[in-house]
Amino acid sequence: MSTSTIRIITGLVLIIHGIGHAMAFFPALNIFSTDKWHYRSWLLPGFLGDTVSRVLVMILFGAAFLGFITAGLGLFSWLVPHSAWQTLAIISAVVSLVALGLFWNSFASLFPNKIGAIAVDVATLWALLGSGSFSEIIKNL
Repeated sequence: MSTSTIRIITGLVLIIHGIGHAMAFFPALNIFSTDKWHYRSWLLPGFLGDTVSRVLVMILFGAAFLGFITAGLGLFSWLVPHSAWQTLAIISAVVSLVALGLFWNSFASLFPNKIGAIAVDVATLWALLGSGSFSEIIKNL
């Protein structure tokens, strides 16, 4: 597979993954929620009030949303310096994992939404921080 093909696929995955984080906005903004899909933290159930929970969901998932989209755009050198895409992708993956850890029910279903998001986050971190030939290919995009 050529480098340009890998760049296109990686950039599109980052952008689509970023857009997927918008799913958490629905319960946080009271657009739609259920007993299983909501903005409350399962890890800190009585500690965070509704307002703080909503704000944290919006901040964490919003940061991942913007971060992954800008990382993908940076990979294509569109509106964002190319040199920033790796840092943006790493930070966004960490923020996404923290957001999912704290607000597990902000995503609608277990698979593919939650498991898929974790898989992309872990793959991003592995590809950019791990060792091996694949990491070198991704770092040179």
